[in-house]
Amino acid sequence: MEHKEDYFIGGKNYKLFYQSWIPVNPKAIIQIIHGGVEHVGRYKHLVAYLTSKGFAVYGNDHRGHGKSEGRRNHIKSLDEFVEDCYLLTKIIQDNHKGVLIFVIGHSMGSLVAQRFAIKYQNELKGLVLSGSGTRIPPLPAILNVFARIMAKIWPTFKGPAGIIPEEISSDPESVEDYVNDPLINYKQATAVYGLSLIDHYKDVKDKISSIKIPVLIQKGELDTMVIDLDELITDLKGTKTTVKIYKDSKHEMYTETKDKRDEAFSDLVGWLNSLI
Repeated sequence: MEHKEDYFIGGKNYKLFYQSWIPVNPKAIIQIIHGGVEHVGRYKHLVAYLTSKGFAVYGNDHRGHGKSEGRRNHIKSLDEFVEDCYLLTKIIQDNHKGVLIFVIGHSMGSLVAQRFAIKYQNELKGLVLSGSGTRIPPLPAILNVFARIMAKIWPTFKGPAGIIPEEISSDPESVEDYVNDPLINYKQATAVYGLSLIDHYKDVKDKISSIKIPVLIQKGELDTMVIDLDELITDLKGTKTTVKIYKDSKHEMYTETKDKRDEAFSDLVGWLNSLI
């Protein structure tokens, strides 16, 4: 297998870091859209499983995340992430002409992936939404008002990100890795960043039913970090949607204990193979 690290130029001329893992004669390409305040290097278990089954994997660190340039944990609109990720899709297409492409979006990345599919689904074979829903939990009323004021008068103002590491996984080792990862700053994000997640679905609710490619949703039963999955499932009417809920799993099925994540991986690869 060939592992490559490189950069491409994204929006605002930021250098965006990406990685690829390519087995010989890949059967399809998986493009990962990672979650908030993290980076694509965290998906080592997923990458190892997918490549062992003959899939190539690509993923970039969002601007302001991981090894990419940009103000940390700041974005004005999730559409900026969409367009950066689409630049990577074009690189994939240039490198693997005619090979099928699937997108996996996790957590915040699943919100980005919803928008990505609305705009670019004709270039995808299928969409996987991990740890998904329609929004993150709302702020208390007074903090919501404060955040909206600060977003207007001081867009780069940072406040607590509200992430509790123990909610990501029931695997203590995964939680420890998350807390100690020097490329993750889970404690702070800009007000604009947070509001872009809270307000995301207002922009796409009337468009989500335009997604016609097959969708796989993978969600931990104990996930509290992205909410309102039922609304998303209802709005994906007319789409061939498969929903897998994992017992006793938290937000990140792909970093859960080995038995739990292997169940999610097996379901994922079975679904992918059914579409090839």
